Amino acid sequence: MKVKELIAELSKLDPDLMIVRAGYEGGVVEITGVGTCNIALNVFDEWYYGPHDLVTEPSSHPEAEVKTAVFIS
Repeated sequence: MKVKELIAELSKLDPDLMIVRAGYEGGVVEITGVGTCNIALNVFDEWYYGPHDLVTEPSSHPEAEVKTAVFIS
């Protein structure tokens, strides 16, 4: 999903609604922040990981394409 798609979807909703995300092992938690991050695309094959990884050091995935993304916490 792109930012413009998220904005379009959110603009249809009551602006006073809480935003939540899945909790670590269950339940849901409230969103507390939004920012940008760098991600290495398609670096994990394991079913229990998402396919992309947060890039914390430039050399963490030298073979991967790195893009800027929006991170919601």
